[in-house]
Amino acid sequence: MLESVIFMAIAPVNSVNVVAAKAVENKKVSTPIAAEKPEVQQHVAEKGALKSYFLGGQAATVAFGGFGVSTGGFITKKMDDVPCCCCGGRMVRANQMDNKAREFAGLRGADLADKIEADKDFFRTPQRVVMMLAAEEARAHGGDLARAKGMAGKGLKEKTQNYCINSLKEADTIVKATYGEKNPVSNLIANEINNLQGGKIARMPFTAKLEKVADSIDPMTYDKVMDAAMNIPASFEEVRKAFGQANGGAQNIARRMLEPSMQTIEHIHPKSLGGPNATQNFIAECKDCNNPRGNMSYAEWLKVHPEYPAKAQKHIEWFQQQVVDGKIDNRYDDYGIDVKATLSKESYGAIELKVLNPEKIKELREAKKAGQEVNVSEEIAKQEAEANKEEKVA
Repeated sequence: MLESVIFMAIAPVNSVNVVAAKAVENKKVSTPIAAEKPEVQQHVAEKGALKSYFLGGQAATVAFGGFGVSTGGFITKKMDDVPCCCCGGRMVRANQMDNKAREFAGLRGADLADKIEADKDFFRTPQRVVMMLAAEEARAHGGDLARAKGMAGKGLKEKTQNYCINSLKEADTIVKATYGEKNPVSNLIANEINNLQGGKIARMPFTAKLEKVADSIDPMTYDKVMDAAMNIPASFEEVRKAFGQANGGAQNIARRMLEPSMQTIEHIHPKSLGGPNATQNFIAECKDCNNPRGNMSYAEWLKVHPEYPAKAQKHIEWFQQQVVDGKIDNRYDDYGIDVKATLSKESYGAIELKVLNPEKIKELREAKKAGQEVNVSEEIAKQEAEANKEEKVA
């Protein structure tokens, strides 16, 4: 890891730059290096793409750490069940895809249904619809995945509509328990259920409306409603395509259904636009979320995936928990604040992660080694509560 912090003289500071700069202000600095020194110029030149990225519109004094690494060498590529930073679903490593598929292929009836329901987070929306419908058939009529999937295909559109409706009704029950029968979110849900009953399956118009009333409910409830919304496919054609692509025996069907969840490494600043192969520009994302983005800006991407900020927050909390637990080595102590700064810059402040600084990570790791229970999510919540308290006092 780079132990030093590099300061570059750039163009005038704007509001986005200030946000990005503040995200790293707690970072430990040792022997700052002036950008004009030859050795620093050589270091940046070796990074190539790193220079073009970090020079573009960055703050007058920019701190960045991290280290160069290939996508294959990034730490999460060696780990199982990593949550996607975009959709939140669990991911499968490429070399474990066949093993994971076999877990489903060897089961029948209720055992298969239980397995699908327990592991539904491994399937992306259209595949999850098909697999959950197959689970219903397996539980009711027995058989392996090939038989259950075949039965699910009879009346596929109507079954898809009912699956989406039931998902929304469950979320609506949670909303009404806190906010009563009449509230803006429940009104939207009711309208969307009417659309689904009429045969209109289209997620994005619903999530766009949902975002506009987000402030009417608490964040935790909003996340549950958004999760329910993400069970609605972008269109029924997605489900039809997923169903049609999964043919053959049970193992092949399971593999095709799992493939979109394959773990990839996202270049936050696209590689094709000069984004570096370096930890501060990497975040783990499933194939289904990574491939469609291409060079799309985060402003546009968040319209497709409005759940991204919440899922990225959960991802970074998971990541920092692994560091504290010793499952990810201490070279990644700075990763949280590094990727926070990169996402803030790329999204123009739309994605602002809450993370622990490296000093706190080290402190918690020592506490863990001493036998204490450590929960990173709780520590971040405490940190935010303290920050809010200080703001009120000020």
